[in-house]
Amino acid sequence: MRYVSCRDDQGSVADEAACFQLPKPSATEACTVTPCGQWKAAEWTSCSVTCGQGKVTRQVVCVDYSDQIVDRSECDVEDIPATEQECSMPSCQQINPDYNRPIHPFPYPDYRQNNNQGGNLNQNQGRGHVHGGNQWRTGPWGACSSTCAGGFQRRVVVCQDENGYTASNCDARTKPDEQRSCESGPCPQWAYGSWGECTKPCGGGTRTRLVVCQHPNGERFTDLSCEILDKPPDREQCNMQDCSQDAAWNSGPWSSCSVSCGRGQKYRDVYCMSKDGKHLENNLCKQLAKPNVQRKCRGGRCPKWKTGGWGQCSVSCGRGVQQRSVFCHIGTHKTTRETECNQSSRPASEQECQMADCATYSWEMEDWQDCSKTCGEGSRYRKVFCADQNTQEADSLNCDPNKRPTEIEACNLPPCEYIWITGDWSECSVTCGKGYKQRLVSCSEIYTGKDHYEYGYQNTVNCPGTQPPNVQSCYLGECPVLASWRVGNWGSCSVSCGIGVMHRSVQCLTNNDQPSTLCLEDLKPGERRRCHNIHDCELPMSCKEVKQLKTISEDGEYYLKVKGRLLKIYCAGMESDRPKEYVTLVKGEAENFSEVYSYRLHNPTECPYNGSRREDCQCRKDYTAAGFTTFSKVRLDLNAMQIITTDLQFAQTLDGRPVPFATAGDCYSAAKCPQVTQQCSPNHGSILCANRYEGLEQLKTLPGRSC
Repeated sequence: MRYVSCRDDQGSVADEAACFQLPKPSATEACTVTPCGQWKAAEWTSCSVTCGQGKVTRQVVCVDYSDQIVDRSECDVEDIPATEQECSMPSCQQINPDYNRPIHPFPYPDYRQNNNQGGNLNQNQGRGHVHGGNQWRTGPWGACSSTCAGGFQRRVVVCQDENGYTASNCDARTKPDEQRSCESGPCPQWAYGSWGECTKPCGGGTRTRLVVCQHPNGERFTDLSCEILDKPPDREQCNMQDCSQDAAWNSGPWSSCSVSCGRGQKYRDVYCMSKDGKHLENNLCKQLAKPNVQRKCRGGRCPKWKTGGWGQCSVSCGRGVQQRSVFCHIGTHKTTRETECNQSSRPASEQECQMADCATYSWEMEDWQDCSKTCGEGSRYRKVFCADQNTQEADSLNCDPNKRPTEIEACNLPPCEYIWITGDWSECSVTCGKGYKQRLVSCSEIYTGKDHYEYGYQNTVNCPGTQPPNVQSCYLGECPVLASWRVGNWGSCSVSCGIGVMHRSVQCLTNNDQPSTLCLEDLKPGERRRCHNIHDCELPMSCKEVKQLKTISEDGEYYLKVKGRLLKIYCAGMESDRPKEYVTLVKGEAENFSEVYSYRLHNPTECPYNGSRREDCQCRKDYTAAGFTTFSKVRLDLNAMQIITTDLQFAQTLDGRPVPFATAGDCYSAAKCPQVTQQCSPNHGSILCANRYEGLEQLKTLPGRSC
């Protein structure tokens, strides 16, 4: 397209009426546009396996409107069909390569024993000549190696003994064939029709003919099924003589695209015109190549369905389902509403999947053990476990817990006999004067069912009669005069608010409560001590108030009134506007640490050394979340009365990553190991640990078996 305007002799734009006597040049002209390519997919190949899960593939090429292969860049890469996909064949019944395990004598359902007296091979029955108990066995024939013009098939042939074990001394003369030819029919050939009419009567035109790949019976195939280099031409040039120049085709502007998305058409008017600009009958230009009156156009990308890969089967055995994500996609990386896509062509988001047959499990029981008692009410126990079809013990999760037999039951025996048992009297509690002696008195159950008496402690209500005394007085004569320090009760605090002192009386008295001077001064108890009285006191309630009330800017330990109690709190960051409160851990860093253990077993189902740590274990040290952190102080949230476990200002990370306070974990083993730290298995529960400090209590749920 070009701009055409009427100009005067000065080159300025003039009214078109001033040029009416002159033929107006065409503003548009025909141009040749390379047609858009489209993807063409060949047939799927056979599955890559004869049993189990495999893949099928196909060739995908880019072709033009005449089915000629062009560069892949001519096609839309967003629309390229899949070149491979999974395929499922019947479940495999493979010949086991393990020489130490027997192979089923008849791995295929159509194998039977040849009952001929001569023992000759019957290949259709999968069993060869018996030689000393050994025999040839065959697998099914595989797929033909070629889809046309003949090929060959293969199968497995092995020697086995009468128990199904692999053997090596079968008669080689009667060995069945491992390969045979197969006839898959003739290959397709190129066929072509007569040439059509020339597109132009002069000036060089084009004529075409149909060229197809087909069988002699007329069945058609894709071009890729024939030898592509031998394909006959399907177009050629024609009518190359020159045309008259008195008339020519002219065309109008193209219309808008017929669709808003995807591929559509554009249209325009094409008419025959003389050199002086007059419209003529179209038949006066028929000898000339007529410009296209329509052409392909693209109205933007249409929304289309996209799918993710299939997920894992929902079961590990038996029949389950697989799922995948399905979403409506527009453009390169944009997802839109599903209503924008054609619902009738929505790909399936779920399909069935078949895994290996499930093992069967059932509860098994051992015999009842002896009763826990020989008389009265006792109980007896038996072992109950989950077993597979081979009666081998398995994880109890495989069996139905609602059908689990009882492991313990009551056993009622004849009533028990109870007697009082007394021990020897102890020495007198004093060396002079009045004192007391003690002895052990207990009610015991007598077990008489054995060769000798055995005793078990019971509640005193079971024994007959009155309980013998366990204490009696004793007198060892008058004591000499002795003196000792006697103290009274502490008096009131000397202040009603803050820190003061308390007093008490301390006297040296004889054993007759008479004043004496015989007491040692070095052993005299204290008569006064400090006291804290915070009732009705204006004490700071946070480190910020300590700074404001006492104008202190040094970090250190200070007394705060917290929830009505006087506590010693370490204030940090006193030079800032927002100092923080910390609790000093009395035991220090030696006993205050958090750890995520870094070792992991190569076999996570084991629990060697009863879960104890050993660096010579069959482990790898690659747990990226592992770490070891010690703490001397922990930060306290006064409002929530909780420890802020992630504050590490007074912590040291000695190994790996920082670990929050009161945290432990590991991925050492997935078995029920008795280790302290966290288990990877979801079967292990969590416990409640408490960190207490002078009335403060922080409760935090920790993974693992103990704090």
